[in-house]
Amino acid sequence: MMRVVVTGAFPLDPSVIPGGVTAVAHYLTKGLARIPEVDLHVICCETIVPENREVERDGITVHFLTNRYRLSQLMNLFFQRRKIARLVKRLSPDIMHAQGLGLPTFAALDSGLPNVVTVHGVFWKEPFEHPSPITRLGGRLRQRAARKQLDRIRNVIVTSGHVTAILPTHIDYRKFVINNPVSEEIFAIRNEPCAPHILVIGGTRKRKDPLTTVRVMERVLQRIPEATLHLLGPDSNTELDQQVAEFIRSRDLGDHIKLLGLVPNDVLWDEYRKASLLLIPSLEETAPVAISESYAVGLPVVGSDAGGIPYMVRENETGFVRPVGDVTGLADRVVAILEDPDLRDRLSRRARAIGRDEFALDAIAAKTFAVYESILGG
Repeated sequence: MMRVVVTGAFPLDPSVIPGGVTAVAHYLTKGLARIPEVDLHVICCETIVPENREVERDGITVHFLTNRYRLSQLMNLFFQRRKIARLVKRLSPDIMHAQGLGLPTFAALDSGLPNVVTVHGVFWKEPFEHPSPITRLGGRLRQRAARKQLDRIRNVIVTSGHVTAILPTHIDYRKFVINNPVSEEIFAIRNEPCAPHILVIGGTRKRKDPLTTVRVMERVLQRIPEATLHLLGPDSNTELDQQVAEFIRSRDLGDHIKLLGLVPNDVLWDEYRKASLLLIPSLEETAPVAISESYAVGLPVVGSDAGGIPYMVRENETGFVRPVGDVTGLADRVVAILEDPDLRDRLSRRARAIGRDEFALDAIAAKTFAVYESILGG
């Protein structure tokens, strides 16, 4: 029996998944727990955790730890790392798997045990902006810590060609290429749009470029007046939220654009069921889970050429890619799919086939377990 400890974000409530990295950890561990040779534990030390507690879920032991330390980046996450280290020592795993740089990777490196890190983002190279000077400082310290971690880790799981291309070249990483998994429940969804409906997932955070989303929709409505768009995901908690809301109000688009916020899984499933396509005009992306899920459903994708999006969207095969901020180009491709049922059907069938081939949960869990065996055997 192999005891595995996965560290990273994990949903407190499995019916509400607040982000892509959290979704990956949630689905992947469900798959790993079905492998008879695995004794699986998850450690989640997050600010949203109200109290220390241990939960049995889907054959997994989840250890939720509170994280109430202020200005923790200045202390290099010292108290969080010490708390996790005590738990890891008690669990005594064979291998650690960090879901992302930062605190999860510190936990893996501090343990001194065999470990692998899934690199979910390239934030160490991305510009960090925020109206709060304290938050900006914390972001820069987080980036600096990530760059130092990249010098120390050796076993890396990459989820897209974008990550492979952007990792430091002076380090001889042992790289394992494994896609992000998709929930089996999403594969069961039957996509049946009855009206031109656009789905956007990511909320109003700056990296998702919500202003381009609403500008694209304004252009789409000039040619398809009955079209609707639902934007799902958390608010940015910056002035961008107000800018997006004001744009919708000032253009009288409220009947066509709905900001749904963070939604439970059943609402997300329903959105996948009735959507005509996924729009993802982001400024920065690594390997968007929304694209993987859209393929599982059979949704065409129109996206920007940011980060990992062009590695996942196959031009005129599963969708279309246009330059970041190209409102006209993105809108034209959205309209083309909405106006041409044959085109949409062709893109949809190909997306669905790729979803089955490349993002099935059990296959990805098996590949991940093989990585563990390879590291321990080496």
